[in-house]
Amino acid sequence: MDEKDYELLLNLNETKNITKTAQNLFMTQPAITKRIQKMEEELQCTLFLRSKKGILFTPAGEQILPYAAELLANTRKLREQVLMSQNQICGTIRLGCSLNIAHYHLPPILKAYTDQYPQVDVQITTGQSKHLFQLLNRDEISIAIIRGQYAWDEACQLISTEPMCLVCSRENQGRPLTDYPYIGRHTDSDLSARINQWLAAHDLAQIRPHMWIDSIDACKEMVRYGLGWCILPQICLRDFDGYMEDLYMEDGTPFLRKTYVLYKHLYAELPQVKLFLDALLST
Repeated sequence: MDEKDYELLLNLNETKNITKTAQNLFMTQPAITKRIQKMEEELQCTLFLRSKKGILFTPAGEQILPYAAELLANTRKLREQVLMSQNQICGTIRLGCSLNIAHYHLPPILKAYTDQYPQVDVQITTGQSKHLFQLLNRDEISIAIIRGQYAWDEACQLISTEPMCLVCSRENQGRPLTDYPYIGRHTDSDLSARINQWLAAHDLAQIRPHMWIDSIDACKEMVRYGLGWCILPQICLRDFDGYMEDLYMEDGTPFLRKTYVLYKHLYAELPQVKLFLDALLST
């Protein structure tokens, strides 16, 4: 077994789906099936079972996963240490970034960084902060840019703080919020709880969302057309031409959304990672 096999095992454990894993690893499904068969022949055991719900790991397969994660992490660290000893800025950065930050904040930073250090391979995974935190704990990414606070015993630095805002169309400005629909947005549990706290403090707890939407851009369009009001972070409102108002909690403190970068001290010793962190924290 080699590094690609370890990566395949971990990805299958994440997706539970051969098709998705093939897409993630830029492989064909027959190629994945062939590698699985080769691993099972080498280890002389069955690693997976196929079901209607997807891939199921056998007990033998589950026992291999922690070793695969450790071996893959150590292989990557060894490669990065060798590159560092060559006294050049190269190597790999495995970055996990929350969807909103990836959309609204990261591109100019990444553009400047890759222009300056073109030999660095920046591998980016975007997703919900909870999922990125899990990847960081499993050493599948080396840096996580996440929204909200998580219990992390290594490096954690605040990147930005922004207000949460009430947004509506100009035509609905000043209209009682109980008179027209509230548009809910699927987000992480911490922010959802704080939104519910704000609603309760303003006698709006009884309001049920007229619609639930995943995409911030879709929320803004619904609001722009006067279909309702919504609560959104300021970072996504730079191009919004409707009405927006910073929100405050019941005790008068601003309703804020914070973004942090989390990473292990070991990775920050790598020059390509340190320089990226410097660029990220200087903006």
